[in-house]
Amino acid sequence: MILVFVSAAAPLGCHRAEPRARRTPPPSATVTIVPRTPSIATYSCMQRCHTRLPPNPTQRELVEFHTDKRLAHGTTLTWCTFCHQSDNLDRLRLIDGSLVSFDDGHRVCSQCHAERYRDWTRGIHGVTTGSWRDVAQRRSCTACHNPHDPHRTQFNALPPPSRERGREQEDHHE
Repeated sequence: MILVFVSAAAPLGCHRAEPRARRTPPPSATVTIVPRTPSIATYSCMQRCHTRLPPNPTQRELVEFHTDKRLAHGTTLTWCTFCHQSDNLDRLRLIDGSLVSFDDGHRVCSQCHAERYRDWTRGIHGVTTGSWRDVAQRRSCTACHNPHDPHRTQFNALPPPSRERGREQEDHHE
């Protein structure tokens, strides 16, 4: 009988039902993707080289150009044309055949890495700067991961902010 009384009283006491916590970050007014093309030294591929060379979809060892590219991206991505459009290398190819710019490379990644993409869109994975209330800038996958060999090496996180800094802010508000 007492157990029934306690459980019935619980919603009225300190353990009353509360609304569930939000599972996603608050929406921002605007999230922009930081463009990648300005940081690619060899972009535009078509203007620089590939208008003079016919597309060659044959898998082979690259011995003259792009010798620094090591394709180590799983067992299915075995050649350039899996992601790059063969007749327009300034565009990336989605599985359905549609084309996107290098600045939308996250759309290519999302096709196989849906869980990471979901986390990225929510600001959980990756780098987002700015404000959740006004404008936020999000870095695309390739800002941190080499698309040809995406395994990220271990890195050391920065230390947390000092407590002294927090105290200064607290004093400011008193």
